[in-house]
Amino acid sequence: MNMKNVVITGASKGIGEAISLRLSSEGYRVCAIARGTKELKQLTVKGGTNIIPFQADVTDPRKIEEIFQHIEKDLGPIQVLINNAGIYQGIHFWDQDISTINTIIDINLKGSLFCTRLILPYFISRRKGRIINIASVSGVRGIPKETAYGAAKHGMVGMADALAQEVKPYGILVTTICPGAVDTPLWREGDTVYHGDLNQVMRPEEIAGLVSFLLAQSEHTIYKRIVVFPHNEWH
Repeated sequence: MNMKNVVITGASKGIGEAISLRLSSEGYRVCAIARGTKELKQLTVKGGTNIIPFQADVTDPRKIEEIFQHIEKDLGPIQVLINNAGIYQGIHFWDQDISTINTIIDINLKGSLFCTRLILPYFISRRKGRIINIASVSGVRGIPKETAYGAAKHGMVGMADALAQEVKPYGILVTTICPGAVDTPLWREGDTVYHGDLNQVMRPEEIAGLVSFLLAQSEHTIYKRIVVFPHNEWH
């Protein structure tokens, strides 16, 4: 009960998996939310007993609310929310179908909004908490073939910038990490092709290191936004 409880969405792959494993190794209790039960099981095998899996879709606020209630009741207060769940498609906007646009906005943006909204009553009542959003460099500049994705990530950045000012009087800290290309499954699945050399992009463990760094910082210092990218890009 004395462990710090960290909730992370999209926890079973890529950046989410790396963050989950890093924080669990540092003694945090990681409440890992993801859609795939098989991937969640594999995550708990890798991360051990400090990872508590929860199968859910971030677009289902009722389920997310149930999970938060369960954690607060049975595991203790949630100290950190990491909004990481997301999907990607690199494609000309005129070729992207409407259902995919909907899904990108629902998971990347609305999922983050839902999870944040549902965690805030707990944080406000305790006058303490930390929210870390894993957005993208696509959330701070326009990138071709990322129109819907960029819209969602710009939305995450805007949400964080407005919310951080609302909740600052309650001792709640909001930080947005905007990474460039990271070597995750999204570059190796479907028809998405990275424009450069995948051997030069960042590793998920680097983003996990940034999250670990943030959690170790003073609660009196605000890290508003971190933009980070591999040396073969510029954003």
